[in-house]
Amino acid sequence: MRERLNADPSGIIIQYIYGPRLFENIERDFHTMMKVNKAHVVMLVEQNIIQREAGAAILSALLSLAEAGYGALNLDPRKEDLHFNLESYLIEKLGAEVGGQLHTGRSRNDLYATIQRMAVRDSVNHLTGMALDTRGCILETAQKNIDAVMTGYTHLQPAQPITLGHYLSGISDALRRDTFRLTRAYETVNLSPLGTGALAATGFPIDRQLTADLLGFDGLMENSLDAVASRDYIPEILAALSLLSITFGRLNQDFHTWYSNEFSFIDITDEIAGTSSIMPQKKNPSPLEHVKAKSGHIFGALISALTCLKGTHFMHSREAGTESIHLFKEGVEQAEAIMALSKAVVEGLIVKRERMVQRASENFCAVTELADTLVREFGLSFRVSHEIVGTLVKESLGKGLSNSSAITADMLNTVIRRITGKSISVSEDIIRAALDPVENVHKKSVTGGPAPEEVERMLLRAQNDVKKERELLENRKQALIEADRKLGVRVRAVIGK
Repeated sequence: MRERLNADPSGIIIQYIYGPRLFENIERDFHTMMKVNKAHVVMLVEQNIIQREAGAAILSALLSLAEAGYGALNLDPRKEDLHFNLESYLIEKLGAEVGGQLHTGRSRNDLYATIQRMAVRDSVNHLTGMALDTRGCILETAQKNIDAVMTGYTHLQPAQPITLGHYLSGISDALRRDTFRLTRAYETVNLSPLGTGALAATGFPIDRQLTADLLGFDGLMENSLDAVASRDYIPEILAALSLLSITFGRLNQDFHTWYSNEFSFIDITDEIAGTSSIMPQKKNPSPLEHVKAKSGHIFGALISALTCLKGTHFMHSREAGTESIHLFKEGVEQAEAIMALSKAVVEGLIVKRERMVQRASENFCAVTELADTLVREFGLSFRVSHEIVGTLVKESLGKGLSNSSAITADMLNTVIRRITGKSISVSEDIIRAALDPVENVHKKSVTGGPAPEEVERMLLRAQNDVKKERELLENRKQALIEADRKLGVRVRAVIGK
């Protein structure tokens, strides 16, 4: 393998390059490489590039090796990588004339580009499934809390009443976009580079579409240079995971705030909580804190991939083919943890309904509806109504009234006369109805609003979205299973079994 060179690889090269390349993902790479090798040999036989007898011998040896596992290879990092170790094994078993035909019409460049894409598409499918499972859990919790009235916030200040179901419906819609980005990334990654060689394809009459079909690809990376030079799908997926992690981080940030003693809107189950080594009263929301922080690891993987690719020549290189994908596995593992932990939190969420609606009744979050009522019932412009209610709240706080339920008809009517010069009589019943957070929510029935019937509609649409996305994911998985079946049939046909 090193005919061009006059020396064996140094210990430094083995320690930092060949060793990690060989052993880091050995189990995954072994099984994937075996599939690629089988598809390639089938194609070589069917295209009459190698004799059927030679192809049958290679395939039989590959099947025996697959059954024995990669331990049968006696892996040696001095041979650089898994391919050279596997090829050495075949040559030892079959002789150079037969075993040496495996690599006809291809390069390690397109071989590893293919293996990487197959591994990454499996990760995308796995992560998509986890995202759909977590969204389904969020939708179930939203459905249970469709009428759980709470304060909605802007700038972390009490704004207007909503429901927990409305809030979680919004989270679900944000996650739908995040999942869509991940789903679309599958279309980018699931294209076959096999057969493009080192950069300039091959003079052998290979059938690239056949190997693509047998390996479950949706199409080809057509240009032979682009196929081996590009790893742009890596940062694309990591970017999608970064945005996904941000949404989950924001969800857990809100949970963290609501879990605090000062809010006390929610609790988490003891099974996922932590304790203190010194303070016996503590029940720590550990998973919330981990989820919020883990996005940083995904961002790191994304920046690593982008930086490794930046400024590289548009050709196959170790920067693109090896270094740019180095932290992808870390990004995937962190995304898995984020979704698994978030799902566990949502599944066990304890909602303190009475506390939530009580705070919404006290913290002036319903007074926008009072301004709207002055517009609807008494013909004032909204800007004037806004001034009236704003003044009313200021004066209430100035009198030490921190609870909106303390607002009276006399207080409101006095402010109205002072600002408008009009004698308008707003009854206590009108004020109480306007300031009731439950009534408040029910009035917000326009498209996208927090009224239970509107949230119910949005949740039904979201559930249908998840169902459709599950069907797409299942179709993709079944296509890969069918490709494996076809590959097995074609292998047996060559061997004669």
